[in-house]
Amino acid sequence: MTQGGGAPAAASSVRPPRPRPTPPPPEVVAPPRPAPEQPLVVGAAPEPGPTPGQGQGGQGTGTGGGSGSGVGPGVGDGPPRIIRGPTVGELRTLHPPEAFRRRRGGQATLACRVRLDTTLSDCRLVDETPPGMGFGQAALAASRYFRFRPPTQNGAPIDGREVRVGVEWP
Repeated sequence: MTQGGGAPAAASSVRPPRPRPTPPPPEVVAPPRPAPEQPLVVGAAPEPGPTPGQGQGGQGTGTGGGSGSGVGPGVGDGPPRIIRGPTVGELRTLHPPEAFRRRRGGQATLACRVRLDTTLSDCRLVDETPPGMGFGQAALAASRYFRFRPPTQNGAPIDGREVRVGVEWP
C-alpha cells in the first residue's frame, strides 16, 4: 500500500460566529393630542448675555463714585424697539410681480405709528426705490408683520409715537 500522492491539506481556519442583529428600537407613537404651544416670552433675561444688547435700564439709589449695581423699575424715556419684522417668505409673497419678473429688487421707507398692542398703524409711504415699481404699496402691505415695543416716558408706554420703517427686497 502506498501513502501520500495527494496535495497537502489546506490550513484550517476558525470563524467566530456572526453577532446577532440587534432588533430595531420600538416605534415612538405620537400622543393622542399635541402638547400646548409655549407662549413667546419677550423681556429681560435673569443674567447678562454674552453680547451687548439694548437692555431695559434701571435706576440706582446709591451715591458715590458711580460703581455698583442699580436697582429699580427702569424709569426713563425709551425709543420704540423692534420685536419682529417680516420673514423672507412673507416678503417674497409681497414682491411686486413686474419687478419679480424682471428680477429687480427695491426698497421703501414708511412712517407709521406704534400702538400699545405692538402693531403699526397710520402708515404712509415716505420713499421708494425704484419709483413706480410697486415697492411702496408692497411695503405698506408688509407693515402688518412688524411688531414694536412701544416707547416709554417716565416708565409708561406711549401710544401713537411715530417710527420710520425700512423694507428691502434684494
